[in-house]
Amino acid sequence: MNAAICWLNGDLLPIEEARISPLDRGLLYGDGVFETMRAYGGVIFRLDQHVQRLRDGLRVLRFPATPHPESLAEACRQVLRANSLSDAYVRLTVTRGVGGLPSELSATEGPTVLITAREFSGYPADLEARGMTASVASMHRSSTSPLSQVKSLNYLDNILSRAEATNAGADEALLLDSSGHVVEGSASNIFAIIDGTISAPPVSAGVLGGITRTCVLGLCVDTARPVAEALFAVADLMSADEAFLTNSLMEVMPLVAVDEQAIGSGVPGPVTLRLQAQYRDLVKRETAR
Repeated sequence: MNAAICWLNGDLLPIEEARISPLDRGLLYGDGVFETMRAYGGVIFRLDQHVQRLRDGLRVLRFPATPHPESLAEACRQVLRANSLSDAYVRLTVTRGVGGLPSELSATEGPTVLITAREFSGYPADLEARGMTASVASMHRSSTSPLSQVKSLNYLDNILSRAEATNAGADEALLLDSSGHVVEGSASNIFAIIDGTISAPPVSAGVLGGITRTCVLGLCVDTARPVAEALFAVADLMSADEAFLTNSLMEVMPLVAVDEQAIGSGVPGPVTLRLQAQYRDLVKRETAR
């Protein structure tokens, strides 16, 4: 079997030959950002939006320069073609690169850009059919941190929260803010149908502005469904009619229980299933060739 091909600083090469300096600030300090994207039929869904969010994150982290958006987008497409992938997971990672003391943000040789891809065609059908479960994480999200709205390489809060959930027998972890409001999942955005309104925590609460989250909010507006970006507590979620999670890989995933307590009927609800189908129709339209 041929080695997977990655894109590293302008070159396509077998991933086993890729070399990143041990002095790279991404390794030393988690100084960088990343995007995870999904390709359907060889087309990366909303690639331009992912690249824009990455460049926005680089500006928050005060990168002195950001790679040109079209060059990043084309590099992602090159990796798909080089690996002969159709349905795939694509990860774009940018670090500040080599050089400088921790506080010297501009004293580097330029960014490190790494793009990888692997085959991916979705989550298991049985998981989608029964829906995910979650547990409330012991760690909280800080809305005052600039990293709360950046897909940063400083990802340990998310990783530890997910590990905590796994140990509790759950699929996902839910993070709260300091006031006890539900903010997001460790790797997902969350929605709840409360009193007939589809509610999503606002970005201002420390929520990562997910690409799929934006799509779903748009679908709600397009279909005249009641929708609100508003905070809700764990108790509100537990008494909701339905809930679901979103990200680029899971798309729209039913959330059926939290801390072993069922949400609604404890099975994927009708609003969730309709939005799931409408999201997939949107993906088909936008990735059709």
